Amino acid sequence: MTQMKRFLILAALIAEALSLTARAADGAPKFIEYQGVVLDAQGAPLAPTVPRLYKMEFRLWNQLEGGTLIWSEQQFVNVSNGQFSVRLGEGQAATDSVAPQFAQNDLGSAFNGRDRFVGITVITNAVSKSEISPRLVFQSAPYAIVANAASRAIQKPGTFSDMVLGAVAYSTQTIPSTSSVSLALNQRVNLIGAGASGTTATLPTSGAFQELVVIKTDTSNRYITVTAPSGGKINAGTSVRLKARGESVTVQNVGNNDWWIVKDSRDTTPVGTIIAYGGASPPAGYLPCDGTSAQGADHPDLFIILGNTWGASSGSTFRLPNLTGKFLRGINPGNPGADEDFGLRLAQFTGGNSGLMVGSAQADQLFKHSHSITDPGHDHTASLGGQSTIRLSTAIVDHSDSDNAPGFQKRQSGPSTTYTMNFTSDVKEEFTGITQTGNMSSDAGQETRPENAGVRYCIKF
Repeated sequence: MTQMKRFLILAALIAEALSLTARAADGAPKFIEYQGVVLDAQGAPLAPTVPRLYKMEFRLWNQLEGGTLIWSEQQFVNVSNGQFSVRLGEGQAATDSVAPQFAQNDLGSAFNGRDRFVGITVITNAVSKSEISPRLVFQSAPYAIVANAASRAIQKPGTFSDMVLGAVAYSTQTIPSTSSVSLALNQRVNLIGAGASGTTATLPTSGAFQELVVIKTDTSNRYITVTAPSGGKINAGTSVRLKARGESVTVQNVGNNDWWIVKDSRDTTPVGTIIAYGGASPPAGYLPCDGTSAQGADHPDLFIILGNTWGASSGSTFRLPNLTGKFLRGINPGNPGADEDFGLRLAQFTGGNSGLMVGSAQADQLFKHSHSITDPGHDHTASLGGQSTIRLSTAIVDHSDSDNAPGFQKRQSGPSTTYTMNFTSDVKEEFTGITQTGNMSSDAGQETRPENAGVRYCIKF
């Protein structure tokens, strides 16, 4: 164990969340929660069975080796199976001469440079005292203790002005269904339910580089329209729309009345996209393709895309596609040969498209075809008895009526001649006159169709 301190290993080091329980006069927290595991030279944890107090010294340096000492302190730390947890900033000035010493200074001023490394010494009587090597680098989290207003450090682009104190608000407000609302700077998260005809949410003026979140909370198809204040813009436009429940935008003021979207959860599926949906009702943000009329004012984005493509009821009303019971077919206006019956493509509703255009429709039809029938001729067999007069057309029957002809037996019985006839007549193919114009079997249905499964077609609005 005499070499323990020389090879003592800090196996794991974690800088956790900053304590908010104590703050310096300027509002920055003074403590850092620090955890780690210490092992001896053989890799075994210190205090493996019974917890033990060790005096430990902590130093911050500006280099991995050598360098300038930035801060130091010592504490008595409880170690159990190698694990320890300490709150840096609560100790006293280090007294052992194992490294440069000076009176403990404010931890809040120790992170005003770029690189900081922590050196740890475990003070025991059994071994010589030395700092554990190598030192461990502090990651970015501890640097937050120098921030005076920290959620986001917002700086006006192109300037070097000081951060605006209190520029970030954390409050959340719920806004019930209303036709319009003016958002406030002191409410960062805004939960809004759309009114009966939608809701317009106007962003604040002169937002001083603040960040606001707007979330649509209702389940209707009504819009939450987030609008820039007078004279301002959102990105390059003046407004954005939230259409489905849970959609949100996070916007940041970039000076004057202008805002930019920094986070956007909206569905990016292009408006007008038609999907095959497996549920009974359309998903949020979609309308059923059932041919019903829709108001352009209610769905302006879709109205811009469709117009009167699928039909119109009036200047401000348009038709949704009617895809109930239908299959979809690709349109290629430059190649009519892909649809030889394009002349039968008609508008679904008055004012809609016809011909080789999106929105047109064709009735069902069976492709023309022919049936081929071969008749090699056939036989008719008959048996006659008694006194008879027989007339057979020589055009279609090969026979002979002589008394001695095969198949005829002549008997004398009185004044008349009686024949008993057994004959086969050969009906020639060229005389049958058989034609075939098609038929329908008894198990045929009411339409021609491929094997299929039912879905609900929906369109993104």
